[in-house]
Amino acid sequence: MPKDKSTVARKVSPESTTEKYPPVSPEERYRMIAEAAYYRAEKRGFVGGDIAEDWVQAEAEIDRILQSREKGQGMTPTTQEIEQQVQAALESNTATISERVRAITLQALSGGELDRKALRQVMAAVVKGAQQGATHRAEHGALALKEAMRGLDDALAVAAEATQLAIGEAAGRTGEFSRRALKGAADDLAALESLFIETLGSAAKSATGIARTTLRELTDHARASGTAVGGRVESALSQLAHAIADTAREQMETGTQALRKEATMLAGLAAGALRGIADRLQSTPVDKTARPSSGKRN
Repeated sequence: MPKDKSTVARKVSPESTTEKYPPVSPEERYRMIAEAAYYRAEKRGFVGGDIAEDWVQAEAEIDRILQSREKGQGMTPTTQEIEQQVQAALESNTATISERVRAITLQALSGGELDRKALRQVMAAVVKGAQQGATHRAEHGALALKEAMRGLDDALAVAAEATQLAIGEAAGRTGEFSRRALKGAADDLAALESLFIETLGSAAKSATGIARTTLRELTDHARASGTAVGGRVESALSQLAHAIADTAREQMETGTQALRKEATMLAGLAAGALRGIADRLQSTPVDKTARPSSGKRN
């Protein structure tokens, strides 16, 4: 008897946009806390401080990370699911496409750690789903695709805001994050607009017909006139410059492993901030007349 195609498709569907984490045993949790507590003491050169306080703070940090991961499991859609959701959004009323795509994108990004890998995967899935949805709109396909990309741009601007909040909070947590790690996160933030434009340009090369023409136009317009996410990033970096510069711990010799840990913690903080912003946006009526600034920047 032939296998049901839908069942086969489910089995080979792409992995979630954020890595699935297995349950953590009490022993593993204890080890993670011990490692984090040691890491805190190591950061200050094992001078001063309080061992008991190191443990309490490490325990709270690990529990926050684990809770964030648990919330992300089962609610972060796969790339295939994102494509299907966006495609369905483009089949709805044109006036609602932008808002729906923004919501889909925010849900996908807030389910795990907000890092460059997740951003790339989500952006690519949204653009692909929008292309597929636009093909069913006949003469209105170009407009539907433009509205979808506007929703993606708006969602990325929100992600930039969340990243700004995470870096700002980390900069204020003296001794926990190095200036090098904060600078790395700021550099990733600065690259967000170019990542968006790169995704549009790449999609245009592989597209055909009206989708190809529309994506090329959007790419050229974004490069010439800027984007909503670009405007948000510029503002964020301006505000973060002093906070990063004033970070107490220079530690330019931060090791690779330590930087990786700090990057993971920053990505978790950003995802948490994004969930809060996304929840707030869902409960706030959208002003259809208000548009984010996307004018050309000098």
